[in-house]
Amino acid sequence: MFRLLPPWRTLLPAEHGSWFMLGFPMVLGLLVRPGLPGLLLALAALAVFLARPPLRRVLGGQRDPLQRRALALFSGLAMLLGAGALALAGPRLLMPAALTMPLAAFALRADAARAVRSLAVELVAQGAFAGLAAVILVAGGASFAQAGLAWLLATLLGGANLAHVRRLLGHAHGLPAEELRRRWLPVHLLHLALLAASILLLARNAPGLAWTGWTALLYLRAALPYRPLPARTLGWREGGLSAVGLLLLWRALA
Repeated sequence: MFRLLPPWRTLLPAEHGSWFMLGFPMVLGLLVRPGLPGLLLALAALAVFLARPPLRRVLGGQRDPLQRRALALFSGLAMLLGAGALALAGPRLLMPAALTMPLAAFALRADAARAVRSLAVELVAQGAFAGLAAVILVAGGASFAQAGLAWLLATLLGGANLAHVRRLLGHAHGLPAEELRRRWLPVHLLHLALLAASILLLARNAPGLAWTGWTALLYLRAALPYRPLPARTLGWREGGLSAVGLLLLWRALA
């Protein structure tokens, strides 16, 4: 029987966190500035996201023609959808896209090379994902300032959550106390940066104050003593908190 693509289970990235990293800025951009150009950009980003597993396998030396076909299909879809968004929105979206591309290229290279997932690498990937919100906003007619603000806050929120989860996983895996102390520092720094940016840039009206209060609660949550949790429970809890944060940031930016 002829198969166009390999089984879907081999194409869908297994990391649940990466789905949230993609979904948050994608949905944020579409909520703040809905429109066809933004939708095309979101679908193009999803195609690039789905191209990651076959790209990793092809670069790893696999000769499976189905994986190569999947890589070609998703890459072609991404270029076609991106060209459609550019035709509809005009060249304005090229500026945030150009700023995002180096981050995305670095993250894809690290992913394809199976590089150690240090916090620095994950923060670069988070910045690349968050840049999608900025590109969608600009494509929908938003100002560069509003797009940059969405990019900054989505990056800081995602980075703070990454540092928090890495600390929890360090406890769960029984890492040495010295390593756990090292993991505490970025938790504080990123949550404080998120809170400070929210106070300075958004806390001027009720929606902005609600978002800023939420970032303070997230910091308090991260500062609580470690309590063991099953990985699935932790994932769903952090996903639920991200969904609440998405709605609050949408109202603050709208």
